[in-house]
Amino acid sequence: MTNQIGRLIGKVRHTLSITNSRDEKVQIALTFDFSTATDAEIKAWALSNRVIAFQRPARDLSASELNALDGTTVIASDAGKKVVSRDEKIKTLVNAGIPLKLAIIAVDNPELLETVNVPDESDKSE
Repeated sequence: MTNQIGRLIGKVRHTLSITNSRDEKVQIALTFDFSTATDAEIKAWALSNRVIAFQRPARDLSASELNALDGTTVIASDAGKKVVSRDEKIKTLVNAGIPLKLAIIAVDNPELLETVNVPDESDKSE
């Protein structure tokens, strides 16, 4: 197994607080050495962190909204931010003046929308 990622990360020093079972709070600095960890281990640790971050805001969604997310790709850096349901995305577009049918297409099948370069007013020559 490869450990290219671990070697790139190397050692990382981090200060953390721990409250033990006797309610004693202690702050300590530790150095975590990733250099011997496999790439698969590091990916699993990173994924675990992103899953937990995603679950926190997702708790605000209904069961049907959660089921609608099945198969969705989550941008790792967005995990932990408010999870926006399909209906909320459509509503935002409609509130911005996009017709409902187009808003639904934009949310459900954005690949169907073709991007066209349209110059704004500042690009026009006088």
